[in-house]
Amino acid sequence: MKILYLTPGCFDKGGISRYNRFQIQAFREIAGEANVRVFSLRHKKPGDLEAAFDVAWQAGTNVHWLNKIAFSLRVLVDALIWRPDVILVAHVYMSWFASMLGKLTGASVVLNAYGLEIWSGLTPLRERGLKGADEVISDCHFTAGYLERNGYRTEGSVQVIWDTVDVERFYPDRPNPAVLAKYGIPKPEEGINLMTLGRIAVIADHKGYRRLLEAFSLAAQEVEALRLIYAGSGDLVERLRAQAREMGLAARVHFTGSVDDQDLPDVYRAAHLFALISDRGNGRGEGVPVTPLEAAACGIPILVGNQDGSPEAVVEGVDGFVLDSFDIAAHARAIVRLATDAGLRAEMGAAASRKVRAEFSYPVFREKHRTFLNSLAAS
Repeated sequence: MKILYLTPGCFDKGGISRYNRFQIQAFREIAGEANVRVFSLRHKKPGDLEAAFDVAWQAGTNVHWLNKIAFSLRVLVDALIWRPDVILVAHVYMSWFASMLGKLTGASVVLNAYGLEIWSGLTPLRERGLKGADEVISDCHFTAGYLERNGYRTEGSVQVIWDTVDVERFYPDRPNPAVLAKYGIPKPEEGINLMTLGRIAVIADHKGYRRLLEAFSLAAQEVEALRLIYAGSGDLVERLRAQAREMGLAARVHFTGSVDDQDLPDVYRAAHLFALISDRGNGRGEGVPVTPLEAAACGIPILVGNQDGSPEAVVEGVDGFVLDSFDIAAHARAIVRLATDAGLRAEMGAAASRKVRAEFSYPVFREKHRTFLNSLAAS
């Protein structure tokens, strides 16, 4: 089976690019390297993934109309000459183009769907591409259900393949002290570390970074040893830093700056509990967010919101808690409960690690794609 893979970008550290990389890897292992050709609209740029990732062709660093034209022409020529069996389009905004290629080449068109790009207002062309795809893969049941309830796809037709975690990298262990010193992370043996990690930016405000600070301010009154760690960088950092100062919490709120990919496991291991409590709306929301999954793989109990695909990462009360996204008092109570009960943290952390290994490990992810491709070939 020959697979032409079209992605808006697979080099940055964002969740969609990360899902794309693992999906491409899975396809290459299933179909063979020579049978998977990857075209990326975005070029690799400074600040992206440190490790190399090979593609057949990549356009420019900036996504402007000249790069879009160059990308479209290169893909069109390749598709007409190579004649793929499957065209996998990794984002809905490229779906209409992929549908056109499918008609020209006779290939089956498969579209990835994640979350906020689906419920934030589809243009007519994107809606046509979404409805016209032969198959849709969603990274969570919530988005799959949204597509089916709103008439974009027929009931039961969306294939759900959860995101994956490399459990060979992310597993419970003691953090490397040198990594903690590198990012100014307080030693876990000297207090209780509440952590969130990601792009700390205004555009990602739905991830609950400001609400987390409010909840921390309440929990900190009850737990003197509690510290809050924002791991990551972005234009929301200074606003949060100023807010922490105004609350009199500057000494207890820590900002790591950008985290190198190779240091992520040790950064997670410095946490006693992890929170990413997102909300959903136009331009807001998650599929299954990957940072709680990576933290869980490292044996950390997780707190997530109840408005999007996030609850699929948690068995409520077993490996973490699912919380009303806007109930700050409930956030604080959950933080205090975990911060003051080492036995509960250990029990939930062990359950979290087991769950990720059983349901989100890469071999599971790859075999779900193998089953999907086999069913596609059979039909």
